[in-house]
Amino acid sequence: MISIKNNSISLNFLLLSSFVFYPSYLLKAKQLPEPLAFMLEQENIPPETLSIIIQKVDSGAPLIDFNSKKYRSPGSLTKLFTSFVALDYLGPETQWHTKIFASDSIDDGTVDQLLIVGGGDPFLTTDKLLELIHKLRKMGIHTIENGLLIDQRVFPKGNIKSGDFDNDPLRPYNVMHASLMANFNTIDFVVKKNAKKNKIDIEYDFLPDGIYFDNKLKIGNGSCADFREQVNFNQLIQESYPPRVIIELSGEYPQQCNQYTHDIAVTETNHFFFGLFSYLWKKSGGSISGYISEANIDKSDDLLLNFKSIKLLDLLPHLLKDSNNFIARQLFFSIGQSKSNYNLKQSRKVIKKTLKKNKINSRRNFYDNGSGLSRSTKIRPDTLSSLLQVIYQHSMSDLIISSLPISGVDGTLSNRFNSTQLKGRMRLKTGTLDGVRSLAGFVQGMSGQEYIVVLIHNDLSEHSYKTKGFENALFEWLIDDLERVL
Repeated sequence: MISIKNNSISLNFLLLSSFVFYPSYLLKAKQLPEPLAFMLEQENIPPETLSIIIQKVDSGAPLIDFNSKKYRSPGSLTKLFTSFVALDYLGPETQWHTKIFASDSIDDGTVDQLLIVGGGDPFLTTDKLLELIHKLRKMGIHTIENGLLIDQRVFPKGNIKSGDFDNDPLRPYNVMHASLMANFNTIDFVVKKNAKKNKIDIEYDFLPDGIYFDNKLKIGNGSCADFREQVNFNQLIQESYPPRVIIELSGEYPQQCNQYTHDIAVTETNHFFFGLFSYLWKKSGGSISGYISEANIDKSDDLLLNFKSIKLLDLLPHLLKDSNNFIARQLFFSIGQSKSNYNLKQSRKVIKKTLKKNKINSRRNFYDNGSGLSRSTKIRPDTLSSLLQVIYQHSMSDLIISSLPISGVDGTLSNRFNSTQLKGRMRLKTGTLDGVRSLAGFVQGMSGQEYIVVLIHNDLSEHSYKTKGFENALFEWLIDDLERVL
C-alpha cells in the first residue's frame, strides 16, 4: 500500500519531472492518497462534492484533510451532535414523565375520564404503553366511561407537518415531535402475494382501534425492488364518532415479490394514541367508551401515576443504530427547555453553548431540528471530526460509541461493509438524503490503531454515479494499515 508520506514525495516528483504525465485524477484530488484519488476518478465522483477527514484518535493532526472546511448537509450525522449534547447537558439518567390523573374517584373501579399530561417521552412504544396500562389496572380501574383527555402542551406543535420535507407524510422517518405519542404512530405490516387466490393479502399482528386498511392492490409486473414505485399509500379520514382512519393501498404489487415487509406512520397523533390505548386497555380486560380530546390540564392532585420513560443512556442505541428521527426531535426539544417552555431557538443555543464549552468551534454551523432531516442544517466536516475527538475522550464516550451501528452487524450498517476485512471493525453513523451520503465515526485498523473518519458527499444534481465503491475502497485502504506508515 502507498503511504500518505510516500505519496507526497511521488506527487512532487511527478510535478517536477513532467506536467504532461501527471495523472488527471491526482490533478483533481491531489490531497488524497494516490489509490483513493484514482478510485475517485474511476467512479466519476466530482472532487468538489466530497469532504473527507481521517485522523488518529490520539492525534490532532489529520492524516487526510480533503475539503474539510466546506459547509455541507450532513443528513443524520446531525444525530451525533444531538446525542452528545443531550448526554453532556441533560445527563445519562434523564427520564421523561407522563402524568395520569383521574377525573373523579376510582373507588368503584370506574372513572369518567383519564387525564394524561404528555411529557415528551421519546420511547412510549407499544410495550411501554402496555406497562403503563397494567399499572393503572393494578389500581383497580376497569372501566373508562368517557375516553381520554390529553395535554399536548409541553412541546410546541409549530407549523411544520410530517409531509413537508418530501411530500411523503406516511413514512415513519417524517413523524414530527409531540408531547404525547405512542409507538411513533407506526404500524408494521407484511404485504403478501396469494398465488392460490390470485390476490394480495395484508397481514399484521393487530391494528389500533379506529384504524383500518383498504386493500386495492392488484398483481402487476416487477420485483420487490419496484414495490415503492408501484404501490401507493393514502390516508383517508371518515368523519364519524369516533372517526375512522383508513390506510388505502393501491397500484400494482410486483409479480415476482412473494412478500414485502413495510411500515407506515399515521399522521393523526391523538387518534393513533387513543386507538392503541383502547386496544391494549380492552386486551387487558378493561372496558373503555368515548374518544379522545385535547385540553390544557392544570391538576396537582388526584395524580394516579407518574410514568417514567427509559433513561437517556438506554435510548441512545435506538437513536443512533436505528437513526430514529422522532427520538432525535424529542431530544432536541428537551435540550431547549427554558422555564418549562421548549423551543427550537433555545435548543440551538444550548447546542452551540455545549459545543463551545467542550472547545468545539461551531460558530457558523446551523442545526435545524436535531434529526438531520433538513436541507437547512449545515456543518463543517472539521467541526464533526472535532466532536468525534471530544466524544472519544469524554467520560461518557462508551455510551455513544457503543450505540453506533457496527459495520456488517447491526443498525443502519447491518447490510453494509460486511466483507471479511470490514465487518465489525467500524462504528459509524450514517446519513442519507436525496443528494446526501455521509458516514462518520470510529475505525480500527489491522494494526490496532483507531481512527476518526468523516466522509460527507453532497450533490443535488441529477447524477448517475454511485459513492459506495469509493466508500469501500476508502475503508479498505484505511484498515489495511499494517505496513503503511500513517
